[in-house]
Amino acid sequence: MIRAVGRALAIFDAYDNEHLSLSLQEIAERIRMPKTTAFRLVNTLERSGFLIRMDNQQYCLSLKLARLGGLVRSTLGIREIARPVMLQVNEQTSETVQLNAIVGTDRMVLEVVDTPSPLMSMARPGQQTKLYLGAASRIMMAYMAPEELERVLKANVDTPDFDRAAFDREVARYRRQGYAISRGQRVPGLTAIAVPIFDMQGAVRHSLALTGPSVRIDPRDQELADIMVAAGRDISNRLGASPEHSADLKLLMADTTGEKPQAPKKKAAAKKAPAKTRKAAKAAAAG
Repeated sequence: MIRAVGRALAIFDAYDNEHLSLSLQEIAERIRMPKTTAFRLVNTLERSGFLIRMDNQQYCLSLKLARLGGLVRSTLGIREIARPVMLQVNEQTSETVQLNAIVGTDRMVLEVVDTPSPLMSMARPGQQTKLYLGAASRIMMAYMAPEELERVLKANVDTPDFDRAAFDREVARYRRQGYAISRGQRVPGLTAIAVPIFDMQGAVRHSLALTGPSVRIDPRDQELADIMVAAGRDISNRLGASPEHSADLKLLMADTTGEKPQAPKKKAAAKKAPAKTRKAAKAAAAG
């Protein structure tokens, strides 16, 4: 993305429910942009009708954005939004990628892109399991409200040896790091890496999971986790999630035209005169 376009888009992400109008200084600070650059872009967006400058010299989003928002296909669902990203992850990793949703107290598979490998985990759209075991379930549980989490655990956990303290520590860690990894938790020999998908309200009702045989996944689990985190943020961004849950502003504002900044040229060092020339100069000075 060209840097100017990325920066202009970043200005829209400065607004949220707590910041419906902003001064130029506030816009620059919230998206960590030089004030002079923000001034030029804000003026352009105002002239184009996307921002309105009010009497108090603050800027707010215009109704032009509401009109464009109304043109979004009402039938555009999570499957259509997530599938292009799932295909990219599948191409990068050659592993099975699946989209999951919370349905009552269960986890349902909504979409699957299979690995080309004959050694694979089997999951099909419509498949439902208890919302409890596995990374795909637990990453969604990590973002549940306390009362909803209690309801899910009460419906799905019936083992007397359930260690609630260990479970709470685990989901808290998943929430801090932004992804979950489970190894043989639901299916022996299977490793899953899952990330949350945030909606416009900041809620997590879906997860994206990469699954495969542990012998393939475990040796590169951190590399795959990084790919999945980026994919989850990409889908969240397409769903309209806030910047803290979606695409990194630094990436949006980076210049990806492929041009590399040129290093400043060093001044050529002055060449020393030959020894004979120096002696001649000294003799001339003495004479």
